[in-house]
Amino acid sequence: MRGKHLTMYFFMIKYFHIIYYRKNQRVVMQVQYLPVSFFLKFEQSVFADTNPIFILRSMMGKNLRSMCCISKKSTCPECLYNRTCAYSYLFETILPQNNSTLPGRNRGSHPFSFSQKQNSGWKKEIENLDFTLTLFGKAIDYLPYIYASFVRAGKDGIFKSRTKFEVTKVCCNGKDILIGENKLNTDFENYEWKSGENIFGQNSEQEILIELRSPLRFKVNGKYTKDFSASDFMNCLYRRAKTLCHLYGEYDLNCEEYIPNKSITIEEKSLVWRDTVHYSARQKTAMELGGSMGSFKMKGIFSDFELSLLELAKIAGAGKNTNFGLGQIDYWIR
Repeated sequence: MRGKHLTMYFFMIKYFHIIYYRKNQRVVMQVQYLPVSFFLKFEQSVFADTNPIFILRSMMGKNLRSMCCISKKSTCPECLYNRTCAYSYLFETILPQNNSTLPGRNRGSHPFSFSQKQNSGWKKEIENLDFTLTLFGKAIDYLPYIYASFVRAGKDGIFKSRTKFEVTKVCCNGKDILIGENKLNTDFENYEWKSGENIFGQNSEQEILIELRSPLRFKVNGKYTKDFSASDFMNCLYRRAKTLCHLYGEYDLNCEEYIPNKSITIEEKSLVWRDTVHYSARQKTAMELGGSMGSFKMKGIFSDFELSLLELAKIAGAGKNTNFGLGQIDYWIR
């Protein structure tokens, strides 16, 4: 009997060890994404007097609606086709009122983000322009529609001068997928981001330099500010990851809520507040989209999970209005 008890004892230890290991090492969030780089050539040099990303986003939305809407008399929330329509999915992102992702809100974060090299193609004469559009989840399937929207936009022209342009290259995974006129090679592989496996595990102490490449805007105590703590910043990254994975990927509802490590602090902060203005044709008003720009250093003990949040912010941006090209982040670990 004693031998049987010992065997059962060691079996139970091994069993609970496996369960504990799996519980604490599981991947709690993941999402597929695809960065797509577009290269535009203008028919003549043009002065870019407005942030081109703001204009390109508006032109993309306008042309997607024109191409895809088959029920002109309906609003998107009431339309029978809003779950399959490219425009509705990308630009309306309608949520049920009782959703668990953003309680009380009927629209979610859009499944795409714009990014561009800092100050590239703005407030100067340009002949070419390139930018990256990162798509998440099902939005990847709508890439041909998006490409067609920019082709149409090029025929309408851009900026006040209405200068026409052509889409000369569309690159995924470093390869040009534009084959012939108005045809894309859609045989490409998506990327996948997964959160760090151990949400509360700790690595050695790290020193990380953060660069805010475009205005980062998120609220602290109900206000947009550049005076944020390390915990405020990490929570901002976590909210972005949670929303993206909840809406467009996988999110383990049973995982514990993330609480930033108190050992992480911000040092050597050099931030300024940068205001940008976007005119919304739908709301018929100018929108202020100000945020923090500059750099700061973070020090502390970072878990795998926290490092993965930084990596997603580098891919998808963070904070509000990432679909306008805001919240672009880069980082380096020393």
